[in-house]
Amino acid sequence: MEVRTLSPSIEELPERSIGPRKQHALRSAIAHFLHEEPAYAHLPARIDVVAIRLTSPPEIQLFIDAFR
Repeated sequence: MEVRTLSPSIEELPERSIGPRKQHALRSAIAHFLHEEPAYAHLPARIDVVAIRLTSPPEIQLFIDAFR
């Protein structure tokens, strides 16, 4: 799970701030974990994103399996 928080003064959506380099790093971390912990290798893996805008009240969105 990746959590992104942005202040209301930034126009970009929090979920859009995860670029290709970060996506690659997250996928590499999952691959490394599954290599080190083979007991979990048969389970499906996904990356969820929680996007938080610090408005009043805060806006919180969950993106399940965000990069598929």
